[in-house]
Amino acid sequence: MHNDYFEIFLADTQESKDINYSIRYQVYCEEMGFENKDDYPSKMEFDENDDDGKSVHFIAKNKITGQWVGAMRLIFKQDDLLPIEQTCKLEEKVRKNNVYGAVELSRLCLVKDIRRRFKDIDPPHGITDDLDKQQENDKVLLMPNHQKISQMVLWGLLYAAVDYGYSNKIMTSYFMTTAALAKVLKRRGLNLTKLGDSLQHKGERYPFRMDTSDVYHKNVWKESGFSGGYGLFSRSSESQLISAA
Repeated sequence: MHNDYFEIFLADTQESKDINYSIRYQVYCEEMGFENKDDYPSKMEFDENDDDGKSVHFIAKNKITGQWVGAMRLIFKQDDLLPIEQTCKLEEKVRKNNVYGAVELSRLCLVKDIRRRFKDIDPPHGITDDLDKQQENDKVLLMPNHQKISQMVLWGLLYAAVDYGYSNKIMTSYFMTTAALAKVLKRRGLNLTKLGDSLQHKGERYPFRMDTSDVYHKNVWKESGFSGGYGLFSRSSESQLISAA
Protein backbone atom coordinates (compact mmCIF):
# COMPACT_ATOMS: atom_id res chain seq x y z
CA MET A 1 0.00 0.00 0.00
CA HIS A 2 2.72 2.48 0.96
CA ASN A 3 4.61 1.87 -2.27
CA ASP A 4 1.56 2.84 -4.31
CA TYR A 5 1.63 6.41 -3.01
CA PHE A 6 5.10 7.25 -1.75
CA GLU A 7 8.66 6.35 -2.67
CA ILE A 8 11.84 6.68 -0.64
CA PHE A 9 15.25 7.44 -2.13
CA LEU A 10 18.78 7.24 -0.81
CA ALA A 11 20.20 10.64 -1.69
CA ASP A 12 23.37 9.50 -3.48
CA THR A 13 23.93 12.62 -5.59
CA GLN A 14 24.55 16.23 -4.68
CA GLU A 15 21.20 17.22 -6.23
CA SER A 16 19.32 14.76 -4.02
CA LYS A 17 21.24 15.81 -0.91
CA ASP A 18 20.22 19.38 -1.68
CA ILE A 19 16.58 18.21 -1.74
CA ASN A 20 17.11 16.76 1.74
CA TYR A 21 18.62 20.02 2.99
CA SER A 22 15.81 22.05 1.39
CA ILE A 23 13.11 19.95 3.08
CA ARG A 24 14.88 20.41 6.40
CA TYR A 25 15.07 24.17 5.82
CA GLN A 26 11.36 24.28 5.04
CA VAL A 27 10.43 22.32 8.18
CA TYR A 28 12.99 23.44 10.77
CA CYS A 29 13.46 27.06 9.67
CA GLU A 30 10.28 28.22 7.94
CA GLU A 31 7.55 26.06 9.49
CA MET A 32 8.78 25.19 12.97
CA GLY A 33 11.18 28.05 13.71
CA PHE A 34 13.65 25.68 15.37
CA GLU A 35 16.55 27.14 13.39
CA ASN A 36 17.31 30.72 12.40
CA LYS A 37 16.59 31.28 8.71
CA ASP A 38 19.30 33.94 8.53
CA ASP A 39 21.92 31.26 9.22
CA TYR A 40 20.99 29.50 5.97
CA PRO A 41 20.95 32.04 3.12
CA SER A 42 21.01 29.19 0.58
CA LYS A 43 17.67 27.99 2.03
CA MET A 44 19.23 24.62 2.80
CA GLU A 45 19.64 23.48 6.41
CA PHE A 46 22.81 21.43 7.02
CA ASP A 47 25.66 21.14 9.51
CA GLU A 48 29.03 19.47 10.03
CA ASN A 49 27.38 16.06 10.41
CA ASP A 50 26.32 16.23 6.75
CA ASP A 51 29.93 16.21 5.52
CA ASP A 52 30.94 13.45 3.10
CA GLY A 53 31.56 10.18 4.90
CA LYS A 54 29.80 11.21 8.10
CA SER A 55 26.21 10.46 7.13
CA VAL A 56 23.76 9.26 4.51
CA HIS A 57 20.51 10.98 3.56
CA PHE A 58 17.03 9.88 2.52
CA ILE A 59 14.13 11.74 0.90
CA ALA A 60 10.46 10.82 0.46
CA LYS A 61 8.31 11.73 -2.54
CA ASN A 62 4.54 11.73 -3.05
CA LYS A 63 4.05 9.79 -6.30
CA ILE A 64 0.68 11.41 -6.98
CA THR A 65 1.66 15.07 -6.58
CA GLY A 66 5.37 14.81 -7.29
CA GLN A 67 6.03 16.72 -4.05
CA TRP A 68 9.04 16.01 -1.88
CA VAL A 69 7.48 15.45 1.54
CA GLY A 70 10.01 14.00 3.99
CA ALA A 71 13.67 13.78 4.91
CA MET A 72 15.98 11.86 7.23
CA ARG A 73 19.67 11.25 7.77
CA LEU A 74 21.79 8.58 9.44
CA ILE A 75 24.99 9.76 11.14
CA PHE A 76 27.71 7.12 11.37
CA LYS A 77 29.41 6.42 14.69
CA GLN A 78 33.08 7.23 14.08
CA ASP A 79 35.82 8.37 16.43
CA ASP A 80 33.86 11.46 17.46
CA LEU A 81 30.82 11.45 19.72
CA LEU A 82 27.44 11.30 18.05
CA PRO A 83 25.18 14.31 18.65
CA ILE A 84 23.01 12.20 20.97
CA GLU A 85 26.08 11.44 23.08
CA GLN A 86 26.87 15.13 23.33
CA THR A 87 23.30 16.17 24.11
CA CYS A 88 22.05 13.39 26.39
CA LYS A 89 23.30 11.68 29.52
CA LEU A 90 23.01 8.13 28.23
CA GLU A 91 22.77 5.14 30.53
CA GLU A 92 25.07 3.09 28.28
CA LYS A 93 27.84 3.69 25.78
CA VAL A 94 27.09 3.75 22.08
CA ARG A 95 28.03 0.30 20.80
CA LYS A 96 30.29 -0.16 17.76
CA ASN A 97 33.02 -2.64 16.82
CA ASN A 98 35.14 -3.64 13.83
CA VAL A 99 32.34 -5.70 12.28
CA TYR A 100 29.11 -3.97 13.20
CA GLY A 101 28.53 -0.25 13.09
CA ALA A 102 26.12 2.15 14.77
CA VAL A 103 24.25 5.22 13.57
CA GLU A 104 22.19 8.05 14.93
CA LEU A 105 18.88 8.57 13.14
CA SER A 106 18.25 12.31 12.98
CA ARG A 107 16.53 15.14 11.09
CA LEU A 108 13.46 12.95 10.54
CA CYS A 109 10.84 15.40 9.35
CA LEU A 110 7.73 15.77 7.19
CA VAL A 111 6.55 18.90 5.41
CA LYS A 112 3.56 20.86 6.69
CA ASP A 113 1.03 19.41 4.22
CA ILE A 114 1.80 15.88 5.41
CA ARG A 115 1.92 16.43 9.16
CA ARG A 116 -1.17 15.75 11.22
CA ARG A 117 -3.84 18.47 11.05
CA PHE A 118 -1.63 20.19 8.44
CA LYS A 119 -0.40 22.88 10.77
CA ASP A 120 2.84 23.71 12.53
CA ILE A 121 3.03 21.48 15.56
CA ASP A 122 5.83 19.93 17.55
CA PRO A 123 7.27 17.47 16.64
CA PRO A 124 8.28 17.96 12.98
CA HIS A 125 7.27 14.41 12.07
CA GLY A 126 3.71 15.27 13.15
CA ILE A 127 2.96 12.16 15.25
CA THR A 128 0.98 12.84 18.39
CA ASP A 129 -0.77 10.45 20.72
CA ASP A 130 -4.37 11.10 19.62
CA LEU A 131 -4.22 8.92 16.53
CA ASP A 132 -7.88 8.76 15.57
CA LYS A 133 -8.64 12.35 14.61
CA GLN A 134 -7.09 12.61 11.15
CA GLN A 135 -8.97 15.00 8.88
CA GLU A 136 -9.07 15.18 5.11
CA ASN A 137 -7.47 18.20 3.51
CA ASP A 138 -7.95 19.70 0.08
CA LYS A 139 -4.20 19.41 -0.56
CA VAL A 140 -3.60 15.84 0.55
CA LEU A 141 -6.46 13.33 0.73
CA LEU A 142 -6.67 10.35 3.02
CA MET A 143 -5.61 7.03 1.57
CA PRO A 144 -8.38 4.54 0.66
CA ASN A 145 -7.75 2.48 3.79
CA HIS A 146 -7.77 5.61 5.95
CA GLN A 147 -4.21 5.17 7.16
CA LYS A 148 -2.72 8.38 8.43
CA ILE A 149 -0.63 9.95 5.71
CA SER A 150 1.98 11.21 8.14
CA GLN A 151 2.41 7.74 9.58
CA MET A 152 2.67 6.19 6.12
CA VAL A 153 5.58 8.43 5.09
CA LEU A 154 7.17 8.17 8.53
CA TRP A 155 7.11 4.37 8.48
CA GLY A 156 8.52 4.41 4.96
CA LEU A 157 11.51 6.47 6.08
CA LEU A 158 12.02 4.28 9.15
CA TYR A 159 11.93 1.14 7.01
CA ALA A 160 14.52 2.67 4.69
CA ALA A 161 16.77 3.31 7.69
CA VAL A 162 16.35 -0.25 8.95
CA ASP A 163 16.80 -1.75 5.48
CA TYR A 164 19.96 0.28 4.92
CA GLY A 165 21.29 -0.65 8.34
CA TYR A 166 20.61 -4.36 7.93
CA SER A 167 22.32 -4.39 4.52
CA ASN A 168 25.37 -2.50 5.79
CA LYS A 169 26.01 -4.34 9.07
CA ILE A 170 24.81 -1.50 11.26
CA MET A 171 23.90 -3.22 14.51
CA THR A 172 22.15 -0.41 16.36
CA SER A 173 20.39 2.88 15.74
CA TYR A 174 20.19 5.65 18.32
CA PHE A 175 17.77 8.55 18.21
CA MET A 176 15.97 11.19 20.24
CA THR A 177 12.22 11.42 19.88
CA THR A 178 8.99 12.28 21.64
CA ALA A 179 7.15 9.99 24.03
CA ALA A 180 4.21 9.99 21.58
CA LEU A 181 6.20 8.65 18.64
CA ALA A 182 7.96 6.08 20.83
CA LYS A 183 4.55 4.90 22.00
CA VAL A 184 3.34 4.52 18.40
CA LEU A 185 6.43 2.55 17.41
CA LYS A 186 6.16 0.24 20.39
CA ARG A 187 2.45 -0.28 19.76
CA ARG A 188 3.30 -1.56 16.28
CA GLY A 189 5.78 -4.05 17.73
CA LEU A 190 9.16 -2.31 17.62
CA ASN A 191 11.37 -2.95 20.62
CA LEU A 192 12.89 0.32 21.80
CA THR A 193 15.25 0.72 24.75
CA LYS A 194 15.05 4.04 26.59
CA LEU A 195 18.53 5.22 27.48
CA GLY A 196 17.89 8.09 29.85
CA ASP A 197 15.65 10.81 31.16
CA SER A 198 13.91 13.35 28.96
CA LEU A 199 15.55 16.59 27.95
CA GLN A 200 14.48 19.78 26.25
CA HIS A 201 15.79 19.67 22.69
CA LYS A 202 13.38 21.37 20.31
CA GLY A 203 10.67 20.17 22.69
CA GLU A 204 10.74 17.28 25.15
CA ARG A 205 12.73 14.35 23.78
CA TYR A 206 13.89 10.96 25.08
CA PRO A 207 16.98 9.00 23.96
CA PHE A 208 16.33 5.51 22.55
CA ARG A 209 18.18 2.59 21.01
CA MET A 210 16.84 -0.06 18.64
CA ASP A 211 18.43 -3.27 17.35
CA THR A 212 18.59 -3.30 13.54
CA SER A 213 18.20 -7.03 12.97
CA ASP A 214 15.33 -7.33 15.43
CA VAL A 215 13.41 -4.41 13.89
CA TYR A 216 14.16 -5.53 10.32
CA HIS A 217 12.40 -8.86 10.90
CA LYS A 218 9.24 -7.42 12.47
CA ASN A 219 5.91 -8.25 10.85
CA VAL A 220 4.86 -4.61 10.76
CA TRP A 221 6.68 -4.10 7.46
CA LYS A 222 4.80 -6.88 5.66
CA GLU A 223 1.51 -5.85 7.27
CA SER A 224 1.98 -2.27 6.06
CA GLY A 225 2.84 -3.24 2.50
CA PHE A 226 6.47 -2.16 2.42
CA SER A 227 8.72 -3.69 -0.21
CA GLY A 228 12.08 -2.75 -1.61
CA GLY A 229 12.92 -0.31 1.18
CA TYR A 230 14.35 2.50 -0.93
CA GLY A 231 15.78 3.27 -4.35
CA LEU A 232 18.87 5.16 -5.39
CA PHE A 233 18.13 8.67 -6.54
CA SER A 234 20.88 8.39 -9.15
CA ARG A 235 18.83 5.68 -10.87
CA SER A 236 15.50 7.52 -10.69
CA SER A 237 13.71 9.13 -13.61
CA GLU A 238 14.06 12.53 -11.94
CA SER A 239 17.82 12.18 -11.74
CA GLN A 240 17.91 11.31 -15.44
CA LEU A 241 15.93 14.45 -16.23
CA ILE A 242 18.39 16.55 -14.21
CA SER A 243 21.32 14.94 -16.05
CA ALA A 244 19.68 15.54 -19.42
CA ALA A 245 19.17 19.21 -18.62
